[in-house]
Amino acid sequence: MFWTVLIAALIVALAAGLALVLALPTISRRMIQSILTRPMSDTLAELYVSMRSTPPIDFLYSSLRAQTGDVVIRPMGSARPVHGFDDLALEPAQLYRHPTLESVPVDLSVTLGKHSGKPIRCSMPLYISGMAYGLALTREARLALAKASGQSEIPLNSGQGPYLEEERRLASHYVLQFGRWGWNRDVEVLRQADMIEVQVGQGAQPGSAVIATPDAVGPEIKRLMHLPADQAPIIHADLYLKNPKEPSSLKDVVEYLRSVTDGVPIAIKMGAGDDVEFDIDVALDAKVDVIVIDGTEGATGNAPITLSDHFGITSLMALSRAVKHLNSTHTRPDVDLLISGGFREPGDFLKAYALGADAVGLGTIAMFALAHYQITTAVPLYPPTDLVFYRAQPKLPLKVDEAAQGLHHFLESCRKEMEMAIRAMGHTRVSDLTRDNLSSLDPVVAEITGCHYAGAPRDVRKPLETLV
Repeated sequence: MFWTVLIAALIVALAAGLALVLALPTISRRMIQSILTRPMSDTLAELYVSMRSTPPIDFLYSSLRAQTGDVVIRPMGSARPVHGFDDLALEPAQLYRHPTLESVPVDLSVTLGKHSGKPIRCSMPLYISGMAYGLALTREARLALAKASGQSEIPLNSGQGPYLEEERRLASHYVLQFGRWGWNRDVEVLRQADMIEVQVGQGAQPGSAVIATPDAVGPEIKRLMHLPADQAPIIHADLYLKNPKEPSSLKDVVEYLRSVTDGVPIAIKMGAGDDVEFDIDVALDAKVDVIVIDGTEGATGNAPITLSDHFGITSLMALSRAVKHLNSTHTRPDVDLLISGGFREPGDFLKAYALGADAVGLGTIAMFALAHYQITTAVPLYPPTDLVFYRAQPKLPLKVDEAAQGLHHFLESCRKEMEMAIRAMGHTRVSDLTRDNLSSLDPVVAEITGCHYAGAPRDVRKPLETLV
């Protein structure tokens, strides 16, 4: 009986396949004739046209808005920015200039907060950007970030979340964010920091309040934030010292922080906007030690789409304009300048440094490095970010040591590639890099950055005898 049924099924399938093959030319001709002769709204051509005018991601956003009537929030950063670091190229040394021999050591170290009483010396021009415990990442993810940053000797930023004593012990350099929320204000907590970063905005969410729902964070987070169980964590729109309804000036905040800390650098963190020069002037007037600018590519755990996609300017534009303004006002030596937002490759880190940044912040790419060794426990049923993103009811626990190893390996790989690239440019220190080590592949980017446009020969060369 079994074999009879199997043979009958095979015969039916074979017949169906044969019929389809015979009918396919006729079906194809009719479909093509229909598409080419009938109105688009009556054929599948309408689907193609609508997909071009309304991409699938926008259809998804519209569906979420229609479903809830609420603000649509999204993890990660914006995919919209144009004119990025891909439009720049590093310049090799070969004959006209000679490369550095592979046996010569390369110095990648940088110092941040040079004019403060306690500057930070980092092993390379990188730092881990602010990604908050509880509001973005899990405790395990934060500890893994801290451990890897300590192993690679680069700063770790606390983000907007509550202070974690354990991550402070693991990190070699600890940057504590301060400003628009009620936690992390105890003087003893502030004194744990190697740098304090006053946060007024970031790339994906500039100048905006953030109000979580009371059940969005667990009891441990609220305990560290000193919040009752029924109160939602609130990040207010503006800086304040005592009353969130009475905003404070940056100058007052900086003066207060200097009065309660012992000479550590004070930084200001802002999202990049078209007022960047005016924002920098306010920061200079407040006498900050470090200015941190987050381009519109900068990401958060969750940000309103409109703020993420339609506000701000790119990291490349913001950095170029900031450097030009500091140089034109003769204030570049007074502050250190950090840039973040969309950085993932060692080559781009060096391009940013050559343009004038003192260090580059890493966020999203650091999270993916954390997840590397455990990614198969997430995919295909869950996205990799479920390993690191905070949920009140976590599904996928992260192993701290394995996660830290993944990020540490990533950072050390970047270190080796940056050393290799610096030798290829004929230098021995990252501090040797300048805009002269860059060329632009796009004339618009050449104008933005002040780099030479590679589509035309350089007009001025140094005498050969000075380079040999």
